[in-house]
Amino acid sequence: MSIYQINKLCHRTLGDLEFRAAMKRDPSAAIAEFKLAEAERKALLAGDVARLFELGVHPFLLSFLTRYELFGLTTEVYSERIRKARDPWPASGDPGQPRS
Repeated sequence: MSIYQINKLCHRTLGDLEFRAAMKRDPSAAIAEFKLAEAERKALLAGDVARLFELGVHPFLLSFLTRYELFGLTTEVYSERIRKARDPWPASGDPGQPRS
């Protein structure tokens, strides 16, 4: 798993204008340099923030992608999708299960 790489990618979108432009032009090519598992790559390209959060990506860093509407993520889309995520760190019970 390469969650650090996705967190790093999200953070990089803020300050690296060339990278951000590349992400808008061709997201798949722009993220090619990052060592991601295939499932992570697919979730990122699909804007599946719920799955990425469940894998351990920080939701605050994921929200950076909405600022520039990368991977089809607007604030509304992000909010809708992240609400469907299961908590990877529940207060009790099994990881990945919704809290009751």
